Amino acid sequence: MTATLDTLSTVCPLCGTLPGVYTAGRTAQLTGIPRETLRKWEQRYGVVEPVRSEGNYRLYDDEAVRRLSVMRDLVDAGWAPRIAARKVLEEPTGSASVLPLPADGSPLSQVDELIGCALDFDVVRLESLIDKAFAETDLAAVVDEWLMPSLVRLGGAWQRGEVSIAGEHFASAAVLRRLAQEFHQLPHPAAGAPSVMVGLARGSRHELGVMAFAMVLRSRGVAVTYLGADLPVEAWVDTVRAVGPDAVVLGVPTVEDLPAVREAVQAISATAPVLLGGAHQHRVEGAEPLGHRAGQAAAELAARLTA
Repeated sequence: MTATLDTLSTVCPLCGTLPGVYTAGRTAQLTGIPRETLRKWEQRYGVVEPVRSEGNYRLYDDEAVRRLSVMRDLVDAGWAPRIAARKVLEEPTGSASVLPLPADGSPLSQVDELIGCALDFDVVRLESLIDKAFAETDLAAVVDEWLMPSLVRLGGAWQRGEVSIAGEHFASAAVLRRLAQEFHQLPHPAAGAPSVMVGLARGSRHELGVMAFAMVLRSRGVAVTYLGADLPVEAWVDTVRAVGPDAVVLGVPTVEDLPAVREAVQAISATAPVLLGGAHQHRVEGAEPLGHRAGQAAAELAARLTA
């Protein structure tokens, strides 16, 4: 943030700040980063440089909020804060969804194999790779240690032009089919098990994260009503009223999903608690963020509901 406060104009007469400029407290809410951590990241790593108001309060702009959100996602994914800050500073236009994960200290030995399958359109190799991954007994670990890191790497390869859009769709579709198969092969929850409704809001179609979450949740004994992608808010409201779930989980995988998710949260939250996953979960008020490890989040939610 390079501008100084006296170069800015159009101060809001109600709150004393500018459009797109946020106090430390508001920035903490938007990013999900505690205020003490914000100050530490500023002073120790220089990832952002807030300006000061006339009252000497720190103020952050939209770019600062974006950088902090990317750094938070990297740290949540296992990066050391020092390395995450350096990555954000080196690639200021990047995002956590396309940056590669660190090689050291993470059990990611096969995360690049999905890229090879996408490059070669190798059906046999792809299905064998997925079979081996899902042969593990702990589905939460499969999701967090192989599936989501592999998809991040695949998305990064597509962004860089190393994998074609057809190759990316080929690999992603195979993973989605397997997730759906695993979901439906899991035992039905016991009578009286807690119930959760899972899906995406209107216009949102990035289904892999919420499908993986739903699979792990069902594997932990929760009755999951999976509604899939692109569900209008009216359908969410009607279904929540009809089913009466103990909780509703929505994904917020992209910035473009924010308006529809905010609309859905506002409409649903009076009827059932709403929890959010995905890269932009901390940017929606009125719902509880689940964190950025889908398998772990599903296991923890199941434990809470079945306690």
